[in-house]
Amino acid sequence: MAEGGGSGSDERAEIAIIRDLKDFDLSDLRDEGNGLVERVLGDLSKAPAPKQMAVGGMTGWLAGYTTMKLGKMAATAIGGTLLVLQIAHHKGYIKVNWDKMTNDSTSMADKLKKKLHIKSKTGMQKFQDFASKNIYVAGGFTGGFFLGIASS
Repeated sequence: MAEGGGSGSDERAEIAIIRDLKDFDLSDLRDEGNGLVERVLGDLSKAPAPKQMAVGGMTGWLAGYTTMKLGKMAATAIGGTLLVLQIAHHKGYIKVNWDKMTNDSTSMADKLKKKLHIKSKTGMQKFQDFASKNIYVAGGFTGGFFLGIASS
C-alpha cells in the first residue's frame, strides 16, 4: 500500500511539471540573457579602472587573435581555390572566361560593400555609445585587439 500512495504523489508531481512546461515561455530566457549581459556590463562599469582595462584587454586580445586566425584561413582558402582554378585552366581541364569572372566578382564585391556599409554604421554607432560609457573597457579592448593581431 505504501507503494500505491507513493506513485500517486509521483503522478501528481509529473502532471504539475507537464503543466509548468506547457506554460513555459522561451522569451523569459531571452530576457534573462539580456539582463545578465546588462548586469555584467553594469557591474563592470562600476569596477575599478584597472579591472575594466584588464577585462577589455583580454576580450580585445581574444577578438584580435581570432580575427587574424580566421582571416588567414579565409585568405588561404580563397588563394588556394584561385590557384587550383588557374592550374586547371592552364592544363586544359576547364575553360574559364576570365573577363566574365572579373565582372561578376566586381559586381558581387560592390553589392557586398553596400550591405556591409549599411550594417557597419549601426554597429559603429553602438560601439561609440558603448565606448563613451565605458572608456576604460574600450581602451583596454583596443589595445588588446592590436596585441592579439600582433601575437597571431
